[in-house]
Amino acid sequence: MKPAKIRLLEPQFLGYTGILCGIQFVDGISVAELPFIDQQRICASMRATTVEGKNVSPSAAYSSRNDLTVDDIVETAAPDIVPMKRGAAEVEAKPVQRFTREELESIADCEGIAGLRQIGNQIGVKAKGIVEMIEGILKAQGGE
Repeated sequence: MKPAKIRLLEPQFLGYTGILCGIQFVDGISVAELPFIDQQRICASMRATTVEGKNVSPSAAYSSRNDLTVDDIVETAAPDIVPMKRGAAEVEAKPVQRFTREELESIADCEGIAGLRQIGNQIGVKAKGIVEMIEGILKAQGGE
């Protein structure tokens, strides 16, 4: 990943002197050190290595992954098995306010059926009319 000079290994370019891909070469070796991306570009397009002999092409990076041996692999121990808790989570029942017929009628006068539906949704009562909604809420609460 550090800048380095490139040596061309293609038979036609072993002793090449001139400019190739915008880079000056003398006797098949680059004059200046090249950034890593330029090293990769040249090594990917033809046989070439750094002066140290390292092939930096993308395909060489794939083959270098195979240097891993079985002795290098460390397997961590699995965590202990914990039995799962089955069933629904216990939810504490919230106390539901109890309403009288007069209270429900005053809510219906102020807020309409929407106010009664908020109360009915808490105890599972559904109806289309105000009278049916009041009767359903009172019945769900256990009478008046």
